[in-house]
Amino acid sequence: MIQVCDPPRTRQVRRLSAEEFCQLAQSEVSSVYRPRSEVLRMLTVGEVWGMYSTRGVPGAGCILLPMDADVAAAAALRRFLGWNRTSGGYFLTPAAGPDGHAAETLAPLLAAAAARQEFLARQRARWAVVECAAEELIPLYLRQGFALRAIRPLDSLAPCFLLQAGCLAQNVPPVWLPLADRVHIAILLARGYAALESHESPQGTVLALYPV
Repeated sequence: MIQVCDPPRTRQVRRLSAEEFCQLAQSEVSSVYRPRSEVLRMLTVGEVWGMYSTRGVPGAGCILLPMDADVAAAAALRRFLGWNRTSGGYFLTPAAGPDGHAAETLAPLLAAAAARQEFLARQRARWAVVECAAEELIPLYLRQGFALRAIRPLDSLAPCFLLQAGCLAQNVPPVWLPLADRVHIAILLARGYAALESHESPQGTVLALYPV
């Protein structure tokens, strides 16, 4: 007897509606998506990219926002980076949803959103925000071409990883530090270093920091 199996379902990445993203953000504890009125403002000025789960419903999503948008997260980035480093640029908000915290399932969404971001930015600034509670996603962002540039609160007390695309490192040996050692990483970042690579060790994720 021959058993016929259904083909595996692939995860589809596409634009999400505001309603679909609000459903994903309802269960999020991320300060970026609080209060709800701020989320609605983001949805008005940004593009929502999402990934469907194998069950055919949205499993993760993020918002691609102009850095000159009139929303709290964009204003916080402008204050930190300076207007001359943000004008005309775009940034990605943290991934929301049940599939937004696992690198192996989030990879297709980040690749699509980053490609769209590169197209819209047209050689201007490109950043991404990841809350420190989701540190396991940092290697995924590094593989996608982002570099860790700062660890600091955005528009709340919750610390975030701020990542920049297109960083070029100096041709010198890197300083390797465990991702868990945020104090020493933050010190080097403040001195003009950036984390561009990572590898896994028995002690966890280790970052390679270069002067940029």
